Amino acid sequence: MKQRTFSVGIALVVLILAACASHRTLQPVQPFQQFDAFIAEVQQAKSGDYVGRPGYAVESAAAFDEMKQYVLTMYTGVHPANSFIGPDRQILDCVPLRQQPSLKGAAASADVPNLDALPQKTGSDGDPQLFQRQRSEDITLRPGVRDRLGNEIFCQSGTIPMRRITILEVASFSNLRSFLAKSEGEKDPDLPADDSSHYYARGGQFVDNLGGDSWLNVWSPTVSEHRMSLSQQWFVSGEGEQKQTIESGWQVYPDKYKTNVAALFIYYTTKGYASGSGCYNLECSGFVQIASNIYLGRGFTNYSSIDGGQWGFNLQWQRHTDNNWWLLYRGPGNYIAVGYYPASLFGENGLLRNNARKIAFGGEDSGKPTALQMGSGRKAAEGWRRVAYQNRIFYIDTNRISQWAKLDEYESNPDCYTADIHNITGSWGSYIFFGGPSCN
Repeated sequence: MKQRTFSVGIALVVLILAACASHRTLQPVQPFQQFDAFIAEVQQAKSGDYVGRPGYAVESAAAFDEMKQYVLTMYTGVHPANSFIGPDRQILDCVPLRQQPSLKGAAASADVPNLDALPQKTGSDGDPQLFQRQRSEDITLRPGVRDRLGNEIFCQSGTIPMRRITILEVASFSNLRSFLAKSEGEKDPDLPADDSSHYYARGGQFVDNLGGDSWLNVWSPTVSEHRMSLSQQWFVSGEGEQKQTIESGWQVYPDKYKTNVAALFIYYTTKGYASGSGCYNLECSGFVQIASNIYLGRGFTNYSSIDGGQWGFNLQWQRHTDNNWWLLYRGPGNYIAVGYYPASLFGENGLLRNNARKIAFGGEDSGKPTALQMGSGRKAAEGWRRVAYQNRIFYIDTNRISQWAKLDEYESNPDCYTADIHNITGSWGSYIFFGGPSCN
């Protein structure tokens, strides 16, 4: 009898602990406030509460004032329809389409053209089950679901879910320039300097193109303090200061997302990663979002595990006949048009206005001299179910026909991070394994 009572007691304790753990996971990454209260708090923020204080990196009062003005300007004239805590604990505002940063006072279109994703390339022989055993990650929002405060986790048509940018987030960086940059030290991925804090293991091809596609399996590598790790696609034109890029994938970047797990991201630069030449997601005037059921900067529900399930998603970029660069996301269903970078963003003479001249796929890490994991934290040779990868990699040629990529391997620090490329092989088509544990 005593043993039975003891067992029941243990069971109750386990249930209580599980409930507490579940409750903790629902807490937002930053304190939730209704939008008007959030803006009022930003207006009242003082540099003395951030500069030199633990948990913040703001370098001076002047830098803080610039950050504060940036946040206030971002939300000037913005009147969200509703706000909520997302499934990944981020705070979201449902912003009317024309109140997003790239459309406020702009002539850019909020219309979706007749846009079809180019079909995935079909692999040849090989193990078809290898492809079928991948699990597609669904990050779409659906009506009727509510957060722990009762707010609907959904944005109605005519609005977009925009991850809230707060003083707490921006103040994790030394200045506004650092917040908007891809990360400190990014110069040229093709020719990193000896003192670069960035490391690469990827495959690239020089070819005129109108975009491309790959399926990325998702991991959450451990990163150094104030650093990041990612798996992404690059579409590039130009060199040096004239370099223009469109980039997308998943990224672990705790300073930015206030979480240690990977999140969906996009990035662009119009002038070789120079200050003020680009930004992430919707953090400046650049990308025009159309989709009301996906948000940039979102964490995932499922992540790949070593010798376990391999979760991921497709991303496709294509320069449409409207001259804009459109992003499409695919989970378990059809491709979803997320939005576009307008052709005008790249200038009258910008090379990306017409087409990209290079494609690249793979991993990037930062943190010299103490960079940590890229991908799964395992090197490329360990292969399927143990390593980060992208597969079915193709590009869209200038006749708008999909072509298998023929990638050349690039490892900036092969003792640390490696790549293993297979071009046009079996059911996976062209693919790349990449990653590594650390670089010290």
